[in-house]
Amino acid sequence: MQRRILVAALTAVAANTLANEQPLEHVLVSVPLHKTEAETALPVTVLSGDELKRLATTSIGDTLRDQPGIANASFGPGVGRPVLRGQAGPRTVTLQNGTASADVSSLSPDHAVGVEPFLAESVEVLRGPATLLYGGGAIGGVVNVIDNRIPRSVPDTLSGGAEYRHDTATGLDSLTGVLEGGTGNFAFHLSANTLESDDVEIPGNALRFPEEEEDEHEGEGAERGEIPNTDTEAGSATLGVSWHLGDSGFVGLAVNHQEREYGVPPGAHGHHEQEQDEGHEDEHGEEEETIRIDLEQTRYDTQLHLHDIGGGVEVLRGFLSYTDYEHRELEGAETGTVYDRETFEGRLEVVHKPIADAHGVVGLQWREDEFEAIGDEAYVPPTESSELGLFIVEDIHVGDWLLEVGLRGDWVDRDPEGALDSADFTSVSVSGAGLWSVHDNWQLGVSVSRSERAPSTEELFSNAGLDDPEEFVTHAATGLIEIGDSDLDEEV
Repeated sequence: MQRRILVAALTAVAANTLANEQPLEHVLVSVPLHKTEAETALPVTVLSGDELKRLATTSIGDTLRDQPGIANASFGPGVGRPVLRGQAGPRTVTLQNGTASADVSSLSPDHAVGVEPFLAESVEVLRGPATLLYGGGAIGGVVNVIDNRIPRSVPDTLSGGAEYRHDTATGLDSLTGVLEGGTGNFAFHLSANTLESDDVEIPGNALRFPEEEEDEHEGEGAERGEIPNTDTEAGSATLGVSWHLGDSGFVGLAVNHQEREYGVPPGAHGHHEQEQDEGHEDEHGEEEETIRIDLEQTRYDTQLHLHDIGGGVEVLRGFLSYTDYEHRELEGAETGTVYDRETFEGRLEVVHKPIADAHGVVGLQWREDEFEAIGDEAYVPPTESSELGLFIVEDIHVGDWLLEVGLRGDWVDRDPEGALDSADFTSVSVSGAGLWSVHDNWQLGVSVSRSERAPSTEELFSNAGLDDPEEFVTHAATGLIEIGDSDLDEEV
């Protein structure tokens, strides 16, 4: 396998925020009590500092692929989704600063995840009780991509940095810049990233034809040395501000816009195989159309953090996000299917002061989602979804044991457009983890969980309500026909 060779150049103003050394003890932002890794019984994986800079690539799945228990579901360099303990799609939740990435990556393997690894300060992968803060359906786990778009403190000086990197295998050229500053109680954050990559270089042919077709394709200029239509072009920009209330907390907001265009490798989108099955009419008819994805996403985030507000409350944290996502599948010069998703999400966490040996958080999460797919290959009807979750996660100290337990209940309603009936679900998930301090330098951990997950929109309504197989819409990315079942129950 050809390895990446990265060449980076850094410049700084006053101080370089991109070149900060990795802290000796990373404080986990995604867990309720913001502990270090050594202080929690949770099975966690963390990338931050220099290690994250070295491993960051164009997708979050590729960035995490070498971590224990994590794989990359790749569909070309433009797409890479994390697979946790063999679980992918809706069973693995990807977050941006604690709220859902709100893309359509779980709908099809050729859809990208709407997060930007190059701008991340850290990536935390959670399993165990803490995942219940973010959804009972996170059976595989939670991937939280964290940046400082809403500044958590006021910098003493204006600081900034720029980083350039090059990848010899894909011809990737990436430029990332960050500028942060503030005065008094006010802080701001500016960041941007742009990248371009060429088709992936390989030895030999990109496409393999059956033996009986070798003569037919001889001399047609089959691609050698590279996989065609695997180039990527992307850019993103973020502006965030925060107002700090002394030692009592802060409130802030941020806006991020990203655009990405990438190719789907030839043969992957189903059209070529379909033409072959039709008896090679007109010597394959027309050449297989080049499939490209043109993606745009605008996201607004607000956060509220308050400390020591009395009444037994240690910390109050509020998160609210709105995401407007759209991508177009371009088939040659024509627009095929258009996917559009609007998502509102809010979460409120209340960290209570220690009660006897228990210290933890209670809260609620709410989400409203409108999804629509338009085009000949749209096999899922427009659907509105509403979700409400209540959760509690507690740390309990008993002798040499640290126990972490969590409980979550979810109420989900999915209402498709048309004659299909809506589907309602109630799910309950429970999880526990224990850490036994055997010795000053030795610890033994164990975790167990039982999760229930409401079926996703595509699992319920794909090609639903169609009795004639001739009317089924083929899932172009996989060449398969997906048939939903609106009578599905919760997955355990």
